[in-house]
Amino acid sequence: MTRREKNLSVVFGSLVAAGLAYAVADRSYFAPARQREGDIVARTNDLRKQERQNSDDQAVARRVGKWAARTFDTDEVRAAARLGATLAALVERAGLNPRKLSLQPVSGTRVRGAYREIGRTIRVSGKLGNLVDFLYLLRQQPHLHRLDNITIMPIPRSDEMDLQARYSTLILEGEDLARLPVGQATTQSAPVDLDSDQRRLLDAIASRDIFRPYIQRRAETIAVRPPPAAPPAPEVGPRIALAPRPEDPPPPPPTRFKLVGLPRWDDRQEAVVSDEQTKQVRTYKPGDDLGGGTFVTADFRPIPSPKNPQVLSPSRVIIRIGPDYWAVDLGCDMTEKRRLRAEQLPPGLKGAEEPLETTTHPAEARAERPGGG
Repeated sequence: MTRREKNLSVVFGSLVAAGLAYAVADRSYFAPARQREGDIVARTNDLRKQERQNSDDQAVARRVGKWAARTFDTDEVRAAARLGATLAALVERAGLNPRKLSLQPVSGTRVRGAYREIGRTIRVSGKLGNLVDFLYLLRQQPHLHRLDNITIMPIPRSDEMDLQARYSTLILEGEDLARLPVGQATTQSAPVDLDSDQRRLLDAIASRDIFRPYIQRRAETIAVRPPPAAPPAPEVGPRIALAPRPEDPPPPPPTRFKLVGLPRWDDRQEAVVSDEQTKQVRTYKPGDDLGGGTFVTADFRPIPSPKNPQVLSPSRVIIRIGPDYWAVDLGCDMTEKRRLRAEQLPPGLKGAEEPLETTTHPAEARAERPGGG
């Protein structure tokens, strides 16, 4: 064997030995290291994916918790009862007559294990300003709700309107509902302010009087006196037709409960209410239930009458309904109460309003009493 062949044999043997050594090292060290690195990358990706999933689950849980706080209840019977009581309370606060309120149950979509929809078809009548207050209160409610199918129609030969709308809410379904803050929305929110700037923007709805019927202007006629000596000439030429005078609406039906007296002796005040049907008279003192609220005080300041600003109204009774103050002038029906703004309150009441907590479950419907609406 030549020297060259020996060198080639050594080189070839060295390559074979190096290959075998690399194969042994790769199998013993490099392959497990690569496997561990792959496992680390895979588990890191799984961990990040799980973190994102947990973050999404927590965000959903927070949203569901907020929704649960704005629901009435998880039980359909209790939720329906509280829904009806809430709507009746809002009707009274808006100054509408609760005896003119009709609530018909309706149902909507249901997704099993998630939620189901319940609601009421509302029908109530009253003056347009009070109906606007009612709609504003409905839209500002903290409960999870949807208000649609709103229709307002004038009542013939009356100054009142008829309102129909559909008010819907959700009842949550599923597991772990006991851990959710169901029904806490009303205890965490302040009462709706009917004198806010946002509410006053809606005054244009009532001031436009869009339902007033068109009254044609009467044609003007010019009377010409005939010459005294000439005999009356036969009537010639076209006649000027006068538009018929619109008929006056019939008088409103007789009211029942009327404020007929506000006597006072020293520091004592009373309100005398007459029942026009039974001809009975009842006397109320401050703190008594009156007109759908609480008799607070009597106001004896002479101010312009709400019916005729040219005439002064000598006195009125002040009633508190929820967070609002209402006034009924002497001689008026108890249903003709008007809500007072802060600047219209008597001096003794200005700045003395006590903050009221919004009641989670409004009081049950009151029995019939003077001016219940």
